[in-house]
Amino acid sequence: MKKILSPTKYLILLTLILSGCSNNINSTSEVSDPFENLNRKIFSFNNHLDTNVINPLSKKYVKIVPYKTRESISNHINWIGLPSTIINSSLQFNLENTVLASAKFLLNGLTLGFYDLDNNETKVFKKDLGSTLAKYRVSEGPFLMVPLLGPRNARDFSGFIGDIKNSSNISPNDLNIIKIIGTPVGIIDKRSKLSDTLESINKSSDPYIKMRSYYIQNRRAIVYDEKYNEDNDKIKDEQFEKLLQ
Repeated sequence: MKKILSPTKYLILLTLILSGCSNNINSTSEVSDPFENLNRKIFSFNNHLDTNVINPLSKKYVKIVPYKTRESISNHINWIGLPSTIINSSLQFNLENTVLASAKFLLNGLTLGFYDLDNNETKVFKKDLGSTLAKYRVSEGPFLMVPLLGPRNARDFSGFIGDIKNSSNISPNDLNIIKIIGTPVGIIDKRSKLSDTLESINKSSDPYIKMRSYYIQNRRAIVYDEKYNEDNDKIKDEQFEKLLQ
């Protein structure tokens, strides 16, 4: 009997094919955007949703929820993402990051990640399947604007799908339920942190181009620049300021 690919595997295969249709572009001056017309329409849809739903909710979230509570929620969201970092650090043969991420996940599991029991002394670098594919020289492919998710390239989008699948397979059912419940809160929490950045992007003469530039430069720095990973927050702030000028 002929085996049919699952929707998840089909999407991963499709995006990897798209990646293969483009050269491996690392230069910050080059962007592959063959679907710009469609991407702009999706960008407008996402902006409309953000303006009318997500942004108002994020403002209320910041206003109503105390800072310490928001910090705990952010800690929890980061903790939930650690299994993906563990898997991809292993695939990238980064033993140190694998061990540190595993230890942090187990330790903070005592509080479900809401409280960082080692006071952020363990420095774990976030790894995902997109960065793993880059490590194995899979080209980034064309730029995509994904409904609800926002900017991606084809490689990172396929990696995002793969990470969700892998994480759900290895995580206990209770943790998967927590993820589903926490996803809307995570979106609002992340939106509140990017409020000033997104506002500046939307005020530019061409918000789509500015968003594309922001994503491409920031993502390439994370994937390819080791110095970026050593001083993530400082360099990220500098890049935000440069991009928003």
